[in-house]
Amino acid sequence: MNDDNSKIRIEEISDCSRLEIVEKLAWKIFPPTYEGLIPPEQIPYMMRIMYDDAVLRKEFSEGMRFDVIFDDATPIGYICWHSADDGQGGKILRLEKLYLDFGWHGRSIGNLALRYVIAEAERLGASFISLNVNRKNLRAQKAYLRAGFYRWRREKESVGGGFFKDDYIMRYDLAPNRSEVAAQ
Repeated sequence: MNDDNSKIRIEEISDCSRLEIVEKLAWKIFPPTYEGLIPPEQIPYMMRIMYDDAVLRKEFSEGMRFDVIFDDATPIGYICWHSADDGQGGKILRLEKLYLDFGWHGRSIGNLALRYVIAEAERLGASFISLNVNRKNLRAQKAYLRAGFYRWRREKESVGGGFFKDDYIMRYDLAPNRSEVAAQ
């Protein structure tokens, strides 16, 4: 790996047999990302409910979009998103996952991935992008804030197994009418 981003590309997975790329990356990236942020026993639980092959295939069949970030031929990250109704006759882009291998952090690749997501939202005619970020994950929050997202709401909910997610829902408006809600 070098610091040259000229070979960075993002490729949509169009065949569910390639979802194994996302699964392998998740096993490498997700556990260390959440170490110290959630209880240790919650990490394997979350891996099962989010990255089991059957779960990924079901999400794919239901319209979840999976994109892989490559550095030349090496997969280094992934993005998962879908469009949804905004409840007012419009569309939003719901960003479910955006993870980058730690060895590629600090090279603006995450920012490139966010610009890609924003462009996809604009292409879809979405009014905004939303995503959940763990309230303790300050590094991710700072990255999203730098990219123009803001803390919209707080959400604490059960994910099963006696575990909870305690998140900020962050938002990026594609129309200039944002107002940050005071996050508790």
